[in-house]
Amino acid sequence: MPKIVDHNARRRLIVKSVWALIGRRGLAAVTMRELAAEAGFANGGLAPYFRDKDEILLAAFQYACDATECRLEPAIAESRGLAALRGLCHELMPLDDTRLLEARVVIAFCDRAVYDPRMSAAYETTMDRWRTLMHNCLAQARTLGEVTTEASDVHIVETLFAVVSGFQVNAVLTPQATTATRQLEVLESLLVSYA
Repeated sequence: MPKIVDHNARRRLIVKSVWALIGRRGLAAVTMRELAAEAGFANGGLAPYFRDKDEILLAAFQYACDATECRLEPAIAESRGLAALRGLCHELMPLDDTRLLEARVVIAFCDRAVYDPRMSAAYETTMDRWRTLMHNCLAQARTLGEVTTEASDVHIVETLFAVVSGFQVNAVLTPQATTATRQLEVLESLLVSYA
């Protein structure tokens, strides 16, 4: 009787192994040989699940985005307006070890996405979705009278998005200066300025 293999479970194991390698040693450690060893596969054992390293990185990025989406939905559903916008930003910010590891994966992915149209398209699609969510929360906040600034919604969303994205990079590269407390203070001062 042939052994039944759960391909989806194996793919998830490989993606988690990518996360572990990036978290410990960075993108340079993610070679097919190192990844196979990390996942407990023989050398060449990844081929049935992924064609190449870029396909694995794309899956790791998508996994990070999916994890973020799972947190975003309740953060937005349980509140409205400015509170929902704040909650959305919190889920995108590297405020704990899980989100910091996600930031490491996203940064590593971005390095490759610059040269790979498939990866840059996946990145653009995800970022557009998150911008749309920000716009929706901001529109609610304006309707509720929580945001009264004359600054355009596009300006506010792009500013918030740049700040949140910047936190991801800075928390990875300068963690002592980009603490969770400091991130929250900066975000709050921005949100207060829009009232």
